[in-house]
Amino acid sequence: MTDLTSRNTIHWTPSSPRRHSRRQRIVHREGKPLVQATRFTATVLIVAERIDIKALVHLPMVAQSPLMVRLPSAGVAAIFRYGAVAFFAEETGDREWLMASIGPASHGGGDPLAEEKAAVIVDPDAHEGPVGNEIHIHAADRDRLQLLAEVMSKAAMLSFQERRSAGEFDRIEPLAQDLADDGRFSVRSQDLMRAVGNMLLSEHRLTNRAEVMDKPELLWSNSHLEALHARLEGDYEIIDRAKALERKLATLGRTAETLLETVRYKSSHRVEWYIVGLIVSELVLSLYGHFVG
Repeated sequence: MTDLTSRNTIHWTPSSPRRHSRRQRIVHREGKPLVQATRFTATVLIVAERIDIKALVHLPMVAQSPLMVRLPSAGVAAIFRYGAVAFFAEETGDREWLMASIGPASHGGGDPLAEEKAAVIVDPDAHEGPVGNEIHIHAADRDRLQLLAEVMSKAAMLSFQERRSAGEFDRIEPLAQDLADDGRFSVRSQDLMRAVGNMLLSEHRLTNRAEVMDKPELLWSNSHLEALHARLEGDYEIIDRAKALERKLATLGRTAETLLETVRYKSSHRVEWYIVGLIVSELVLSLYGHFVG
């Protein structure tokens, strides 16, 4: 009986837990590089006010959200619906080829002066982030290049809208100054309505198209790039510039609306005097006809 019990007894000895180093827990395998060079230039341009991304299915796509396409050379480019295009490792002829390819899908004019440029250094051992005029990354893979394109394109869009709002401010400020000095100003209501429309369009581009202050979608599945994104966003001052531009656009919009309401009031007041004049004229003519007749 004792022998049978001992044969049926299961002896279990706990094994020592497998030890993982901290490096093993946080390591992330880099993706296949889209650019083979270890040093190349990243350039972002605002080429249009809007690009129809769905019309670009004919291009050699290498990634989505944002759309990235292969250039005729060894480089790649990211295309955004709000008119920004980011070139990585472009060579002679690449820009002309892409501009001709996306031309039919582009709407509105861009701004050649709203440009962002940086030298990208690929170094697996470097601290990722901007250093002066350079940006250091561990690998030129899809996720990192998409992230660079997102941040640099937002910076270029902010430059574009800052330049445009400065032009609108230069046009509206003298009118407000005239109104403050002598209570009068001369402007067409159509010009003021156009200014208000430009302010609304600028706000729409920043919040709905470019989504300047929103977190890039690719970070939701690539949390290891959060630190790089924070450094890039801070270096380009994306949030601070976006908030400052929003305040400026709001001020310009209120000023233009106030001036427009003043023009409408003056116009309606003038119409009222016209009506009073017509009534008086009618009375005078009636009295004249009564007494003469």
